[in-house]
Amino acid sequence: MLASDALARFLLSLDGVKSAQTIVWYRRRLSSLVEFLGDVPAESVSTDDLRRWRAGLAARTTRYESHPFRHQPLAGGLSPFTLHGYVRAARRWFAWLAEEGVLPSSPAVRLELPRLPRAGRKGLSQLDMQRMIEAARAGGIARDYALVMFLACSLCRVGGLVGLRLGDLDLGRGRALVREKGEKERTVYLERHAVNALRAWLVLRPEVANDFVFVGRRGQAMTGNGVYQVLKRLAAVAGVKKFNPHAWRHGGARAMKLAGAPTGVVRQILGHEDERVTEAFYGDLDDEELAACHAQYTWLPDDPPGHGE
Repeated sequence: MLASDALARFLLSLDGVKSAQTIVWYRRRLSSLVEFLGDVPAESVSTDDLRRWRAGLAARTTRYESHPFRHQPLAGGLSPFTLHGYVRAARRWFAWLAEEGVLPSSPAVRLELPRLPRAGRKGLSQLDMQRMIEAARAGGIARDYALVMFLACSLCRVGGLVGLRLGDLDLGRGRALVREKGEKERTVYLERHAVNALRAWLVLRPEVANDFVFVGRRGQAMTGNGVYQVLKRLAAVAGVKKFNPHAWRHGGARAMKLAGAPTGVVRQILGHEDERVTEAFYGDLDDEELAACHAQYTWLPDDPPGHGE
């Protein structure tokens, strides 16, 4: 079976099981592998072939190549997290081919995952999030202000935000139901300012044929790219460089950890199934964060015995 046919079968197996965003995620990463291999028979792919593909990705000097929403790639290679995702996708694809009997065994079993930085993902700083929230409030566009407040409070993925429907909101109790990653449902929690921002937006939200909470100027449901463009505009006003939706999720999670929230609580709020994922991403602090925590939690009193003698 040609690699392109094997990829088509794999993506078909995900249809109706995983979310559309997840399927796109796999297609983009695995298409690059098929292109690298030259659409050879899947049975002929070796572990060394996969390692050469991984080495080529690691050596790249640009990113966002062939991205649907970017006109040209940006300088700079792939991040360790992006490279990690490519390799995970390949390992899952070949494991599935072995499970389906297309291959006798997976050549990706011995395809090592790149090491991730110990410091995990920092995301936006609290100051940058506050700057963008203020830019949205000052801009006077109720939808944009409600959007950033929902991101800041819920720490949801962008798929959960764009899929949010009117019936998913329980503003009286400060809660909402989001669907992420394979349509998995989970409850997110909203503080007073986010609830008020959503109520203000719903008063102005146009009467349209769909029931999505966040809609565009033409009444259609917002897309992930639409959310990205809103954040890009606000970041330009606020003078913030890193602003993508997932950076809000990471930044909010690290802020909760720094405030003393237990890892188990952060895991549930983020919707992680495995606490080890939460710990890997948010458990390690950088030097400045460690210094701030040390000052906060040190056992020494402000004026230790013998001071000034």
